[in-house]
Formats: sequence, C-alpha cells, structure tokens
Amino acid sequence: MTSARVSRDGDILRVQGELNFDSVAELWETTEALFADTPLLRIDLSGISRSNSAGVALLVQWLRQARRRQRELLFVDIPAQMRAIIRVVDLETLLPTA
Repeated sequence: MTSARVSRDGDILRVQGELNFDSVAELWETTEALFADTPLLRIDLSGISRSNSAGVALLVQWLRQARRRQRELLFVDIPAQMRAIIRVVDLETLLPTA
C-alpha cells in the first residue's frame, strides 16, 4: 500500500503520495485539527502521484470541515487525474481552485 502524507508550511498544506481509500482515511484523521487555527489554508496537491474518487471525496470533506469552522480553503495544483474526476462528478464550481 502506498500512503500519502502531509506537511504544513505556514498556511500551505502540502499533500504528497497516493490518495486512495486507505490513505484518505488516515489523512483525514491527521489533518482534521488543522482547520481550527488557520483562517485561509491553501492545499497544494502537486505532490499527488495518483488519486481515485476517494481523493476527491477528501477534498470535499476538507471543504466541509473548513466551512463548518468558517475557514476558507483554496486547492492549488490539482493533478489532471483528479481534475478529470472533479469534472465528471460536476464539482468544478464547488471546489475553490487556483
């Protein structure tokens, strides 16, 4: 199993590795608290090597969590594979991207 990991640099959360059903569950647990203390969080996805629909579901969940805490998110450098899934499931207008 290939895992994903996150690192934080100020208001940037960098995600690296593979987003799949196993890694997404682990990432959710490790990142949930990050949305409590940062008004704007940019999530850099340029380090994603592969993703399935679980990765896109994680983005939606992060967005929900941020909005619940009245925080803003911005997803940057979304890989083409994830963009394709986002387009197919019609989430392009929901997910704030740069």
